[in-house]
Amino acid sequence: MYHLLFVILLIFSFFEFFGKSNKVIEKSLFILLLLFVTLRYGQGSDYFNYIYLFNHSASNFDNALLNNDFSIITQEISFTALSYIWLKILHFTPESLTAIFSFFSFLLVWLFIKKYSLKPITSLLFFYCTFYLIYPFSAIRQSICISIFIFYLIPHLQNRRYLKYYLLSILLFSIHYSSIILFVIPIVNLIKNYKASQVYFISGIAFVIGLLFYQFLFTFFSAIDVIAGKISVYTEVGKFDFTSLILRITMFIPILHTSKIFERNSFRDLFLKIYILGFLLYLLFMGSSLISSRINVYMRYFEMILLVDFLVYFFYKKWNRILSYSFIITIMTVLYIKNINSFLDQGPYYSEVNFTNYPYVSVFNKSKIVETRKIPSYYQQYILYD
Repeated sequence: MYHLLFVILLIFSFFEFFGKSNKVIEKSLFILLLLFVTLRYGQGSDYFNYIYLFNHSASNFDNALLNNDFSIITQEISFTALSYIWLKILHFTPESLTAIFSFFSFLLVWLFIKKYSLKPITSLLFFYCTFYLIYPFSAIRQSICISIFIFYLIPHLQNRRYLKYYLLSILLFSIHYSSIILFVIPIVNLIKNYKASQVYFISGIAFVIGLLFYQFLFTFFSAIDVIAGKISVYTEVGKFDFTSLILRITMFIPILHTSKIFERNSFRDLFLKIYILGFLLYLLFMGSSLISSRINVYMRYFEMILLVDFLVYFFYKKWNRILSYSFIITIMTVLYIKNINSFLDQGPYYSEVNFTNYPYVSVFNKSKIVETRKIPSYYQQYILYD
């Protein structure tokens, strides 16, 4: 099913890019992907961890209310309160809450694409290959925070409505601590003019710092109590991912040169400045692929809009357009394969499951999940088939 969706998106992206857009096809593909992510079961490395987390957080909040002691709450307060309301007061299932998170996070992404993309299906394909199988599928708390940021907070940032921007940022921080990066992003509004050469120079400096001093930077952030626990987890599994670095640079270079066509202080210019900031942060924290991805993904979502802009504006001759489109699609294919392979390892899935036959499991065939992947014993109590 995953590969079929990839092929379908690729075919319609090709027709859209070299032909005309079709609103009916756009909406149909969105609905298909929305159902696909909402109805999944046990898919994504964190699926059962979230089922456990919802239950644990709801119980913690319940105990906090009974004992009037909120110091026992270890997770983000709004997330914990939402888990409590959903499970303890409304008596809904944690699986349904997972579906709700995924539903709204992808819905907001689609609304963002519809509003800003010149080629919505192509942006949808880019999103599918890079983020869809990671964030709406697995990292669902961060996914909903990113989606709210790109759709609701960006207009406030563009129009300098900082009070509303920061109030919403505080709310998102109380859902997932990675949203702390949202308090830094408004610095891009201080940048009025910039050149590609200046960005390359600063990127070189960030690369050197990231390569030589990343352990020092992790130690610095570990001193901040509210995120110290998160940082320690990320650095334990941190490593330098050379393949990811090459892929990021390969996409960053063409996107950077769209700065020549965007009007300064426009929405597109804001997208690009945020994207550049994200790339610089990625370089600073590249010693740990996990922490670098968690920090800069808020700014990397703009990639699905800016890559389309690059393809649309920079090449007018037919063969140049074909070559540039093929080049970007090749990168997307590599990312898609890389993501699926990482899911197989993180599952972990049984040896007979590979990239070719990677299965999709939905709420309608839940029992299939235990036939395809190993599930730790402490999650077994959350596997329900009825």
